[in-house]
Amino acid sequence: MSAVTAIKEEEIRPDDLFSKFMDLSANDAKNFFDQEKFVDVACPACGSATTTSNGFEKFGFCYAHCDRCGSIYASPRPSPEELLRYYAESASQRFWSEKILKQTEKKRKQSIILPALERVDNIIKNIVGKTPQRILDVGAANGTFLSEWKSRHLEAQLIAIEPGAKAAQKCRDQGMSVFEGFVEDEAEKGEAQGDLVTCFEVLEHVQNPERFTKALCEVTAPGGVAIISCLGVDGFDIQLLWEKSRSIMPPYHLNFLSKQGMEIIFTKAGFNKVNILTPGRLDVQIVQKSIERGISLELSRFEKLLLSRGEETLQAFQKFLANNALSSHVWIVCYKN
Repeated sequence: MSAVTAIKEEEIRPDDLFSKFMDLSANDAKNFFDQEKFVDVACPACGSATTTSNGFEKFGFCYAHCDRCGSIYASPRPSPEELLRYYAESASQRFWSEKILKQTEKKRKQSIILPALERVDNIIKNIVGKTPQRILDVGAANGTFLSEWKSRHLEAQLIAIEPGAKAAQKCRDQGMSVFEGFVEDEAEKGEAQGDLVTCFEVLEHVQNPERFTKALCEVTAPGGVAIISCLGVDGFDIQLLWEKSRSIMPPYHLNFLSKQGMEIIFTKAGFNKVNILTPGRLDVQIVQKSIERGISLELSRFEKLLLSRGEETLQAFQKFLANNALSSHVWIVCYKN
């Protein structure tokens, strides 16, 4: 596997633009929805309705902390229809698409998409052991990941599941087979199948993770593998920052599952084997930047000492987090017999 491209948080989330996005998101979270229509949910990972005292409120959304598996999740939350309307009409989503994604597109490809491609390739070669023919990407957007995969695997059949009409058309324009809709609906039709199913940074957004993960299993062909990336609650930055984390941003991020919670929900979905990896590179940076922005944290003496050490120590600590499933950037590798 080639060397991983160095990444800095501000390169993919420029501070000035991301602060504006946070302000818009906070305003949308408070004013876009009719909260009287919100629905209560149990833990989306393990199904427990019992919570701890570690829950919190952010931008008018309540987050519960599951006492069984340790996941945190927004409850009550908007309906699927209201979330769909939010992504289509909200000011914050428009700003994200038109400003942040456009300005950071090249850097995101270099620092996120290409390393993701490299990691998937490495998992397939060294762990799975057989080259998949049908590659299905859930939430394929403009098809960048699939097109890059094709450049390395010329015989691959590319399949995109993408609900956005404009993005779906861009995938078609590149010769991909496209299912224009949500994976939950396409799974019920039974037509979309991949030997390798990928899904990047979607799980934290979905209204019903149990239905979503079952759909991922259904579109994975027998003998195939699904590789999912998402944010997880066990990560160093989430655990330290908690409600002050900029990653916990309603209504975009509703689900922060724990490692245990991920193992439960994907096994329940029908996968035979579930492996959790955390190859994150930004946890320590995110905490440092948060302190620089004036975020007040109650750090232990050891945490203060650790964060005062030089770059070599902090890089070694980040590597420790990644190697021990303690980064908030999570990859879930699921096998289906």
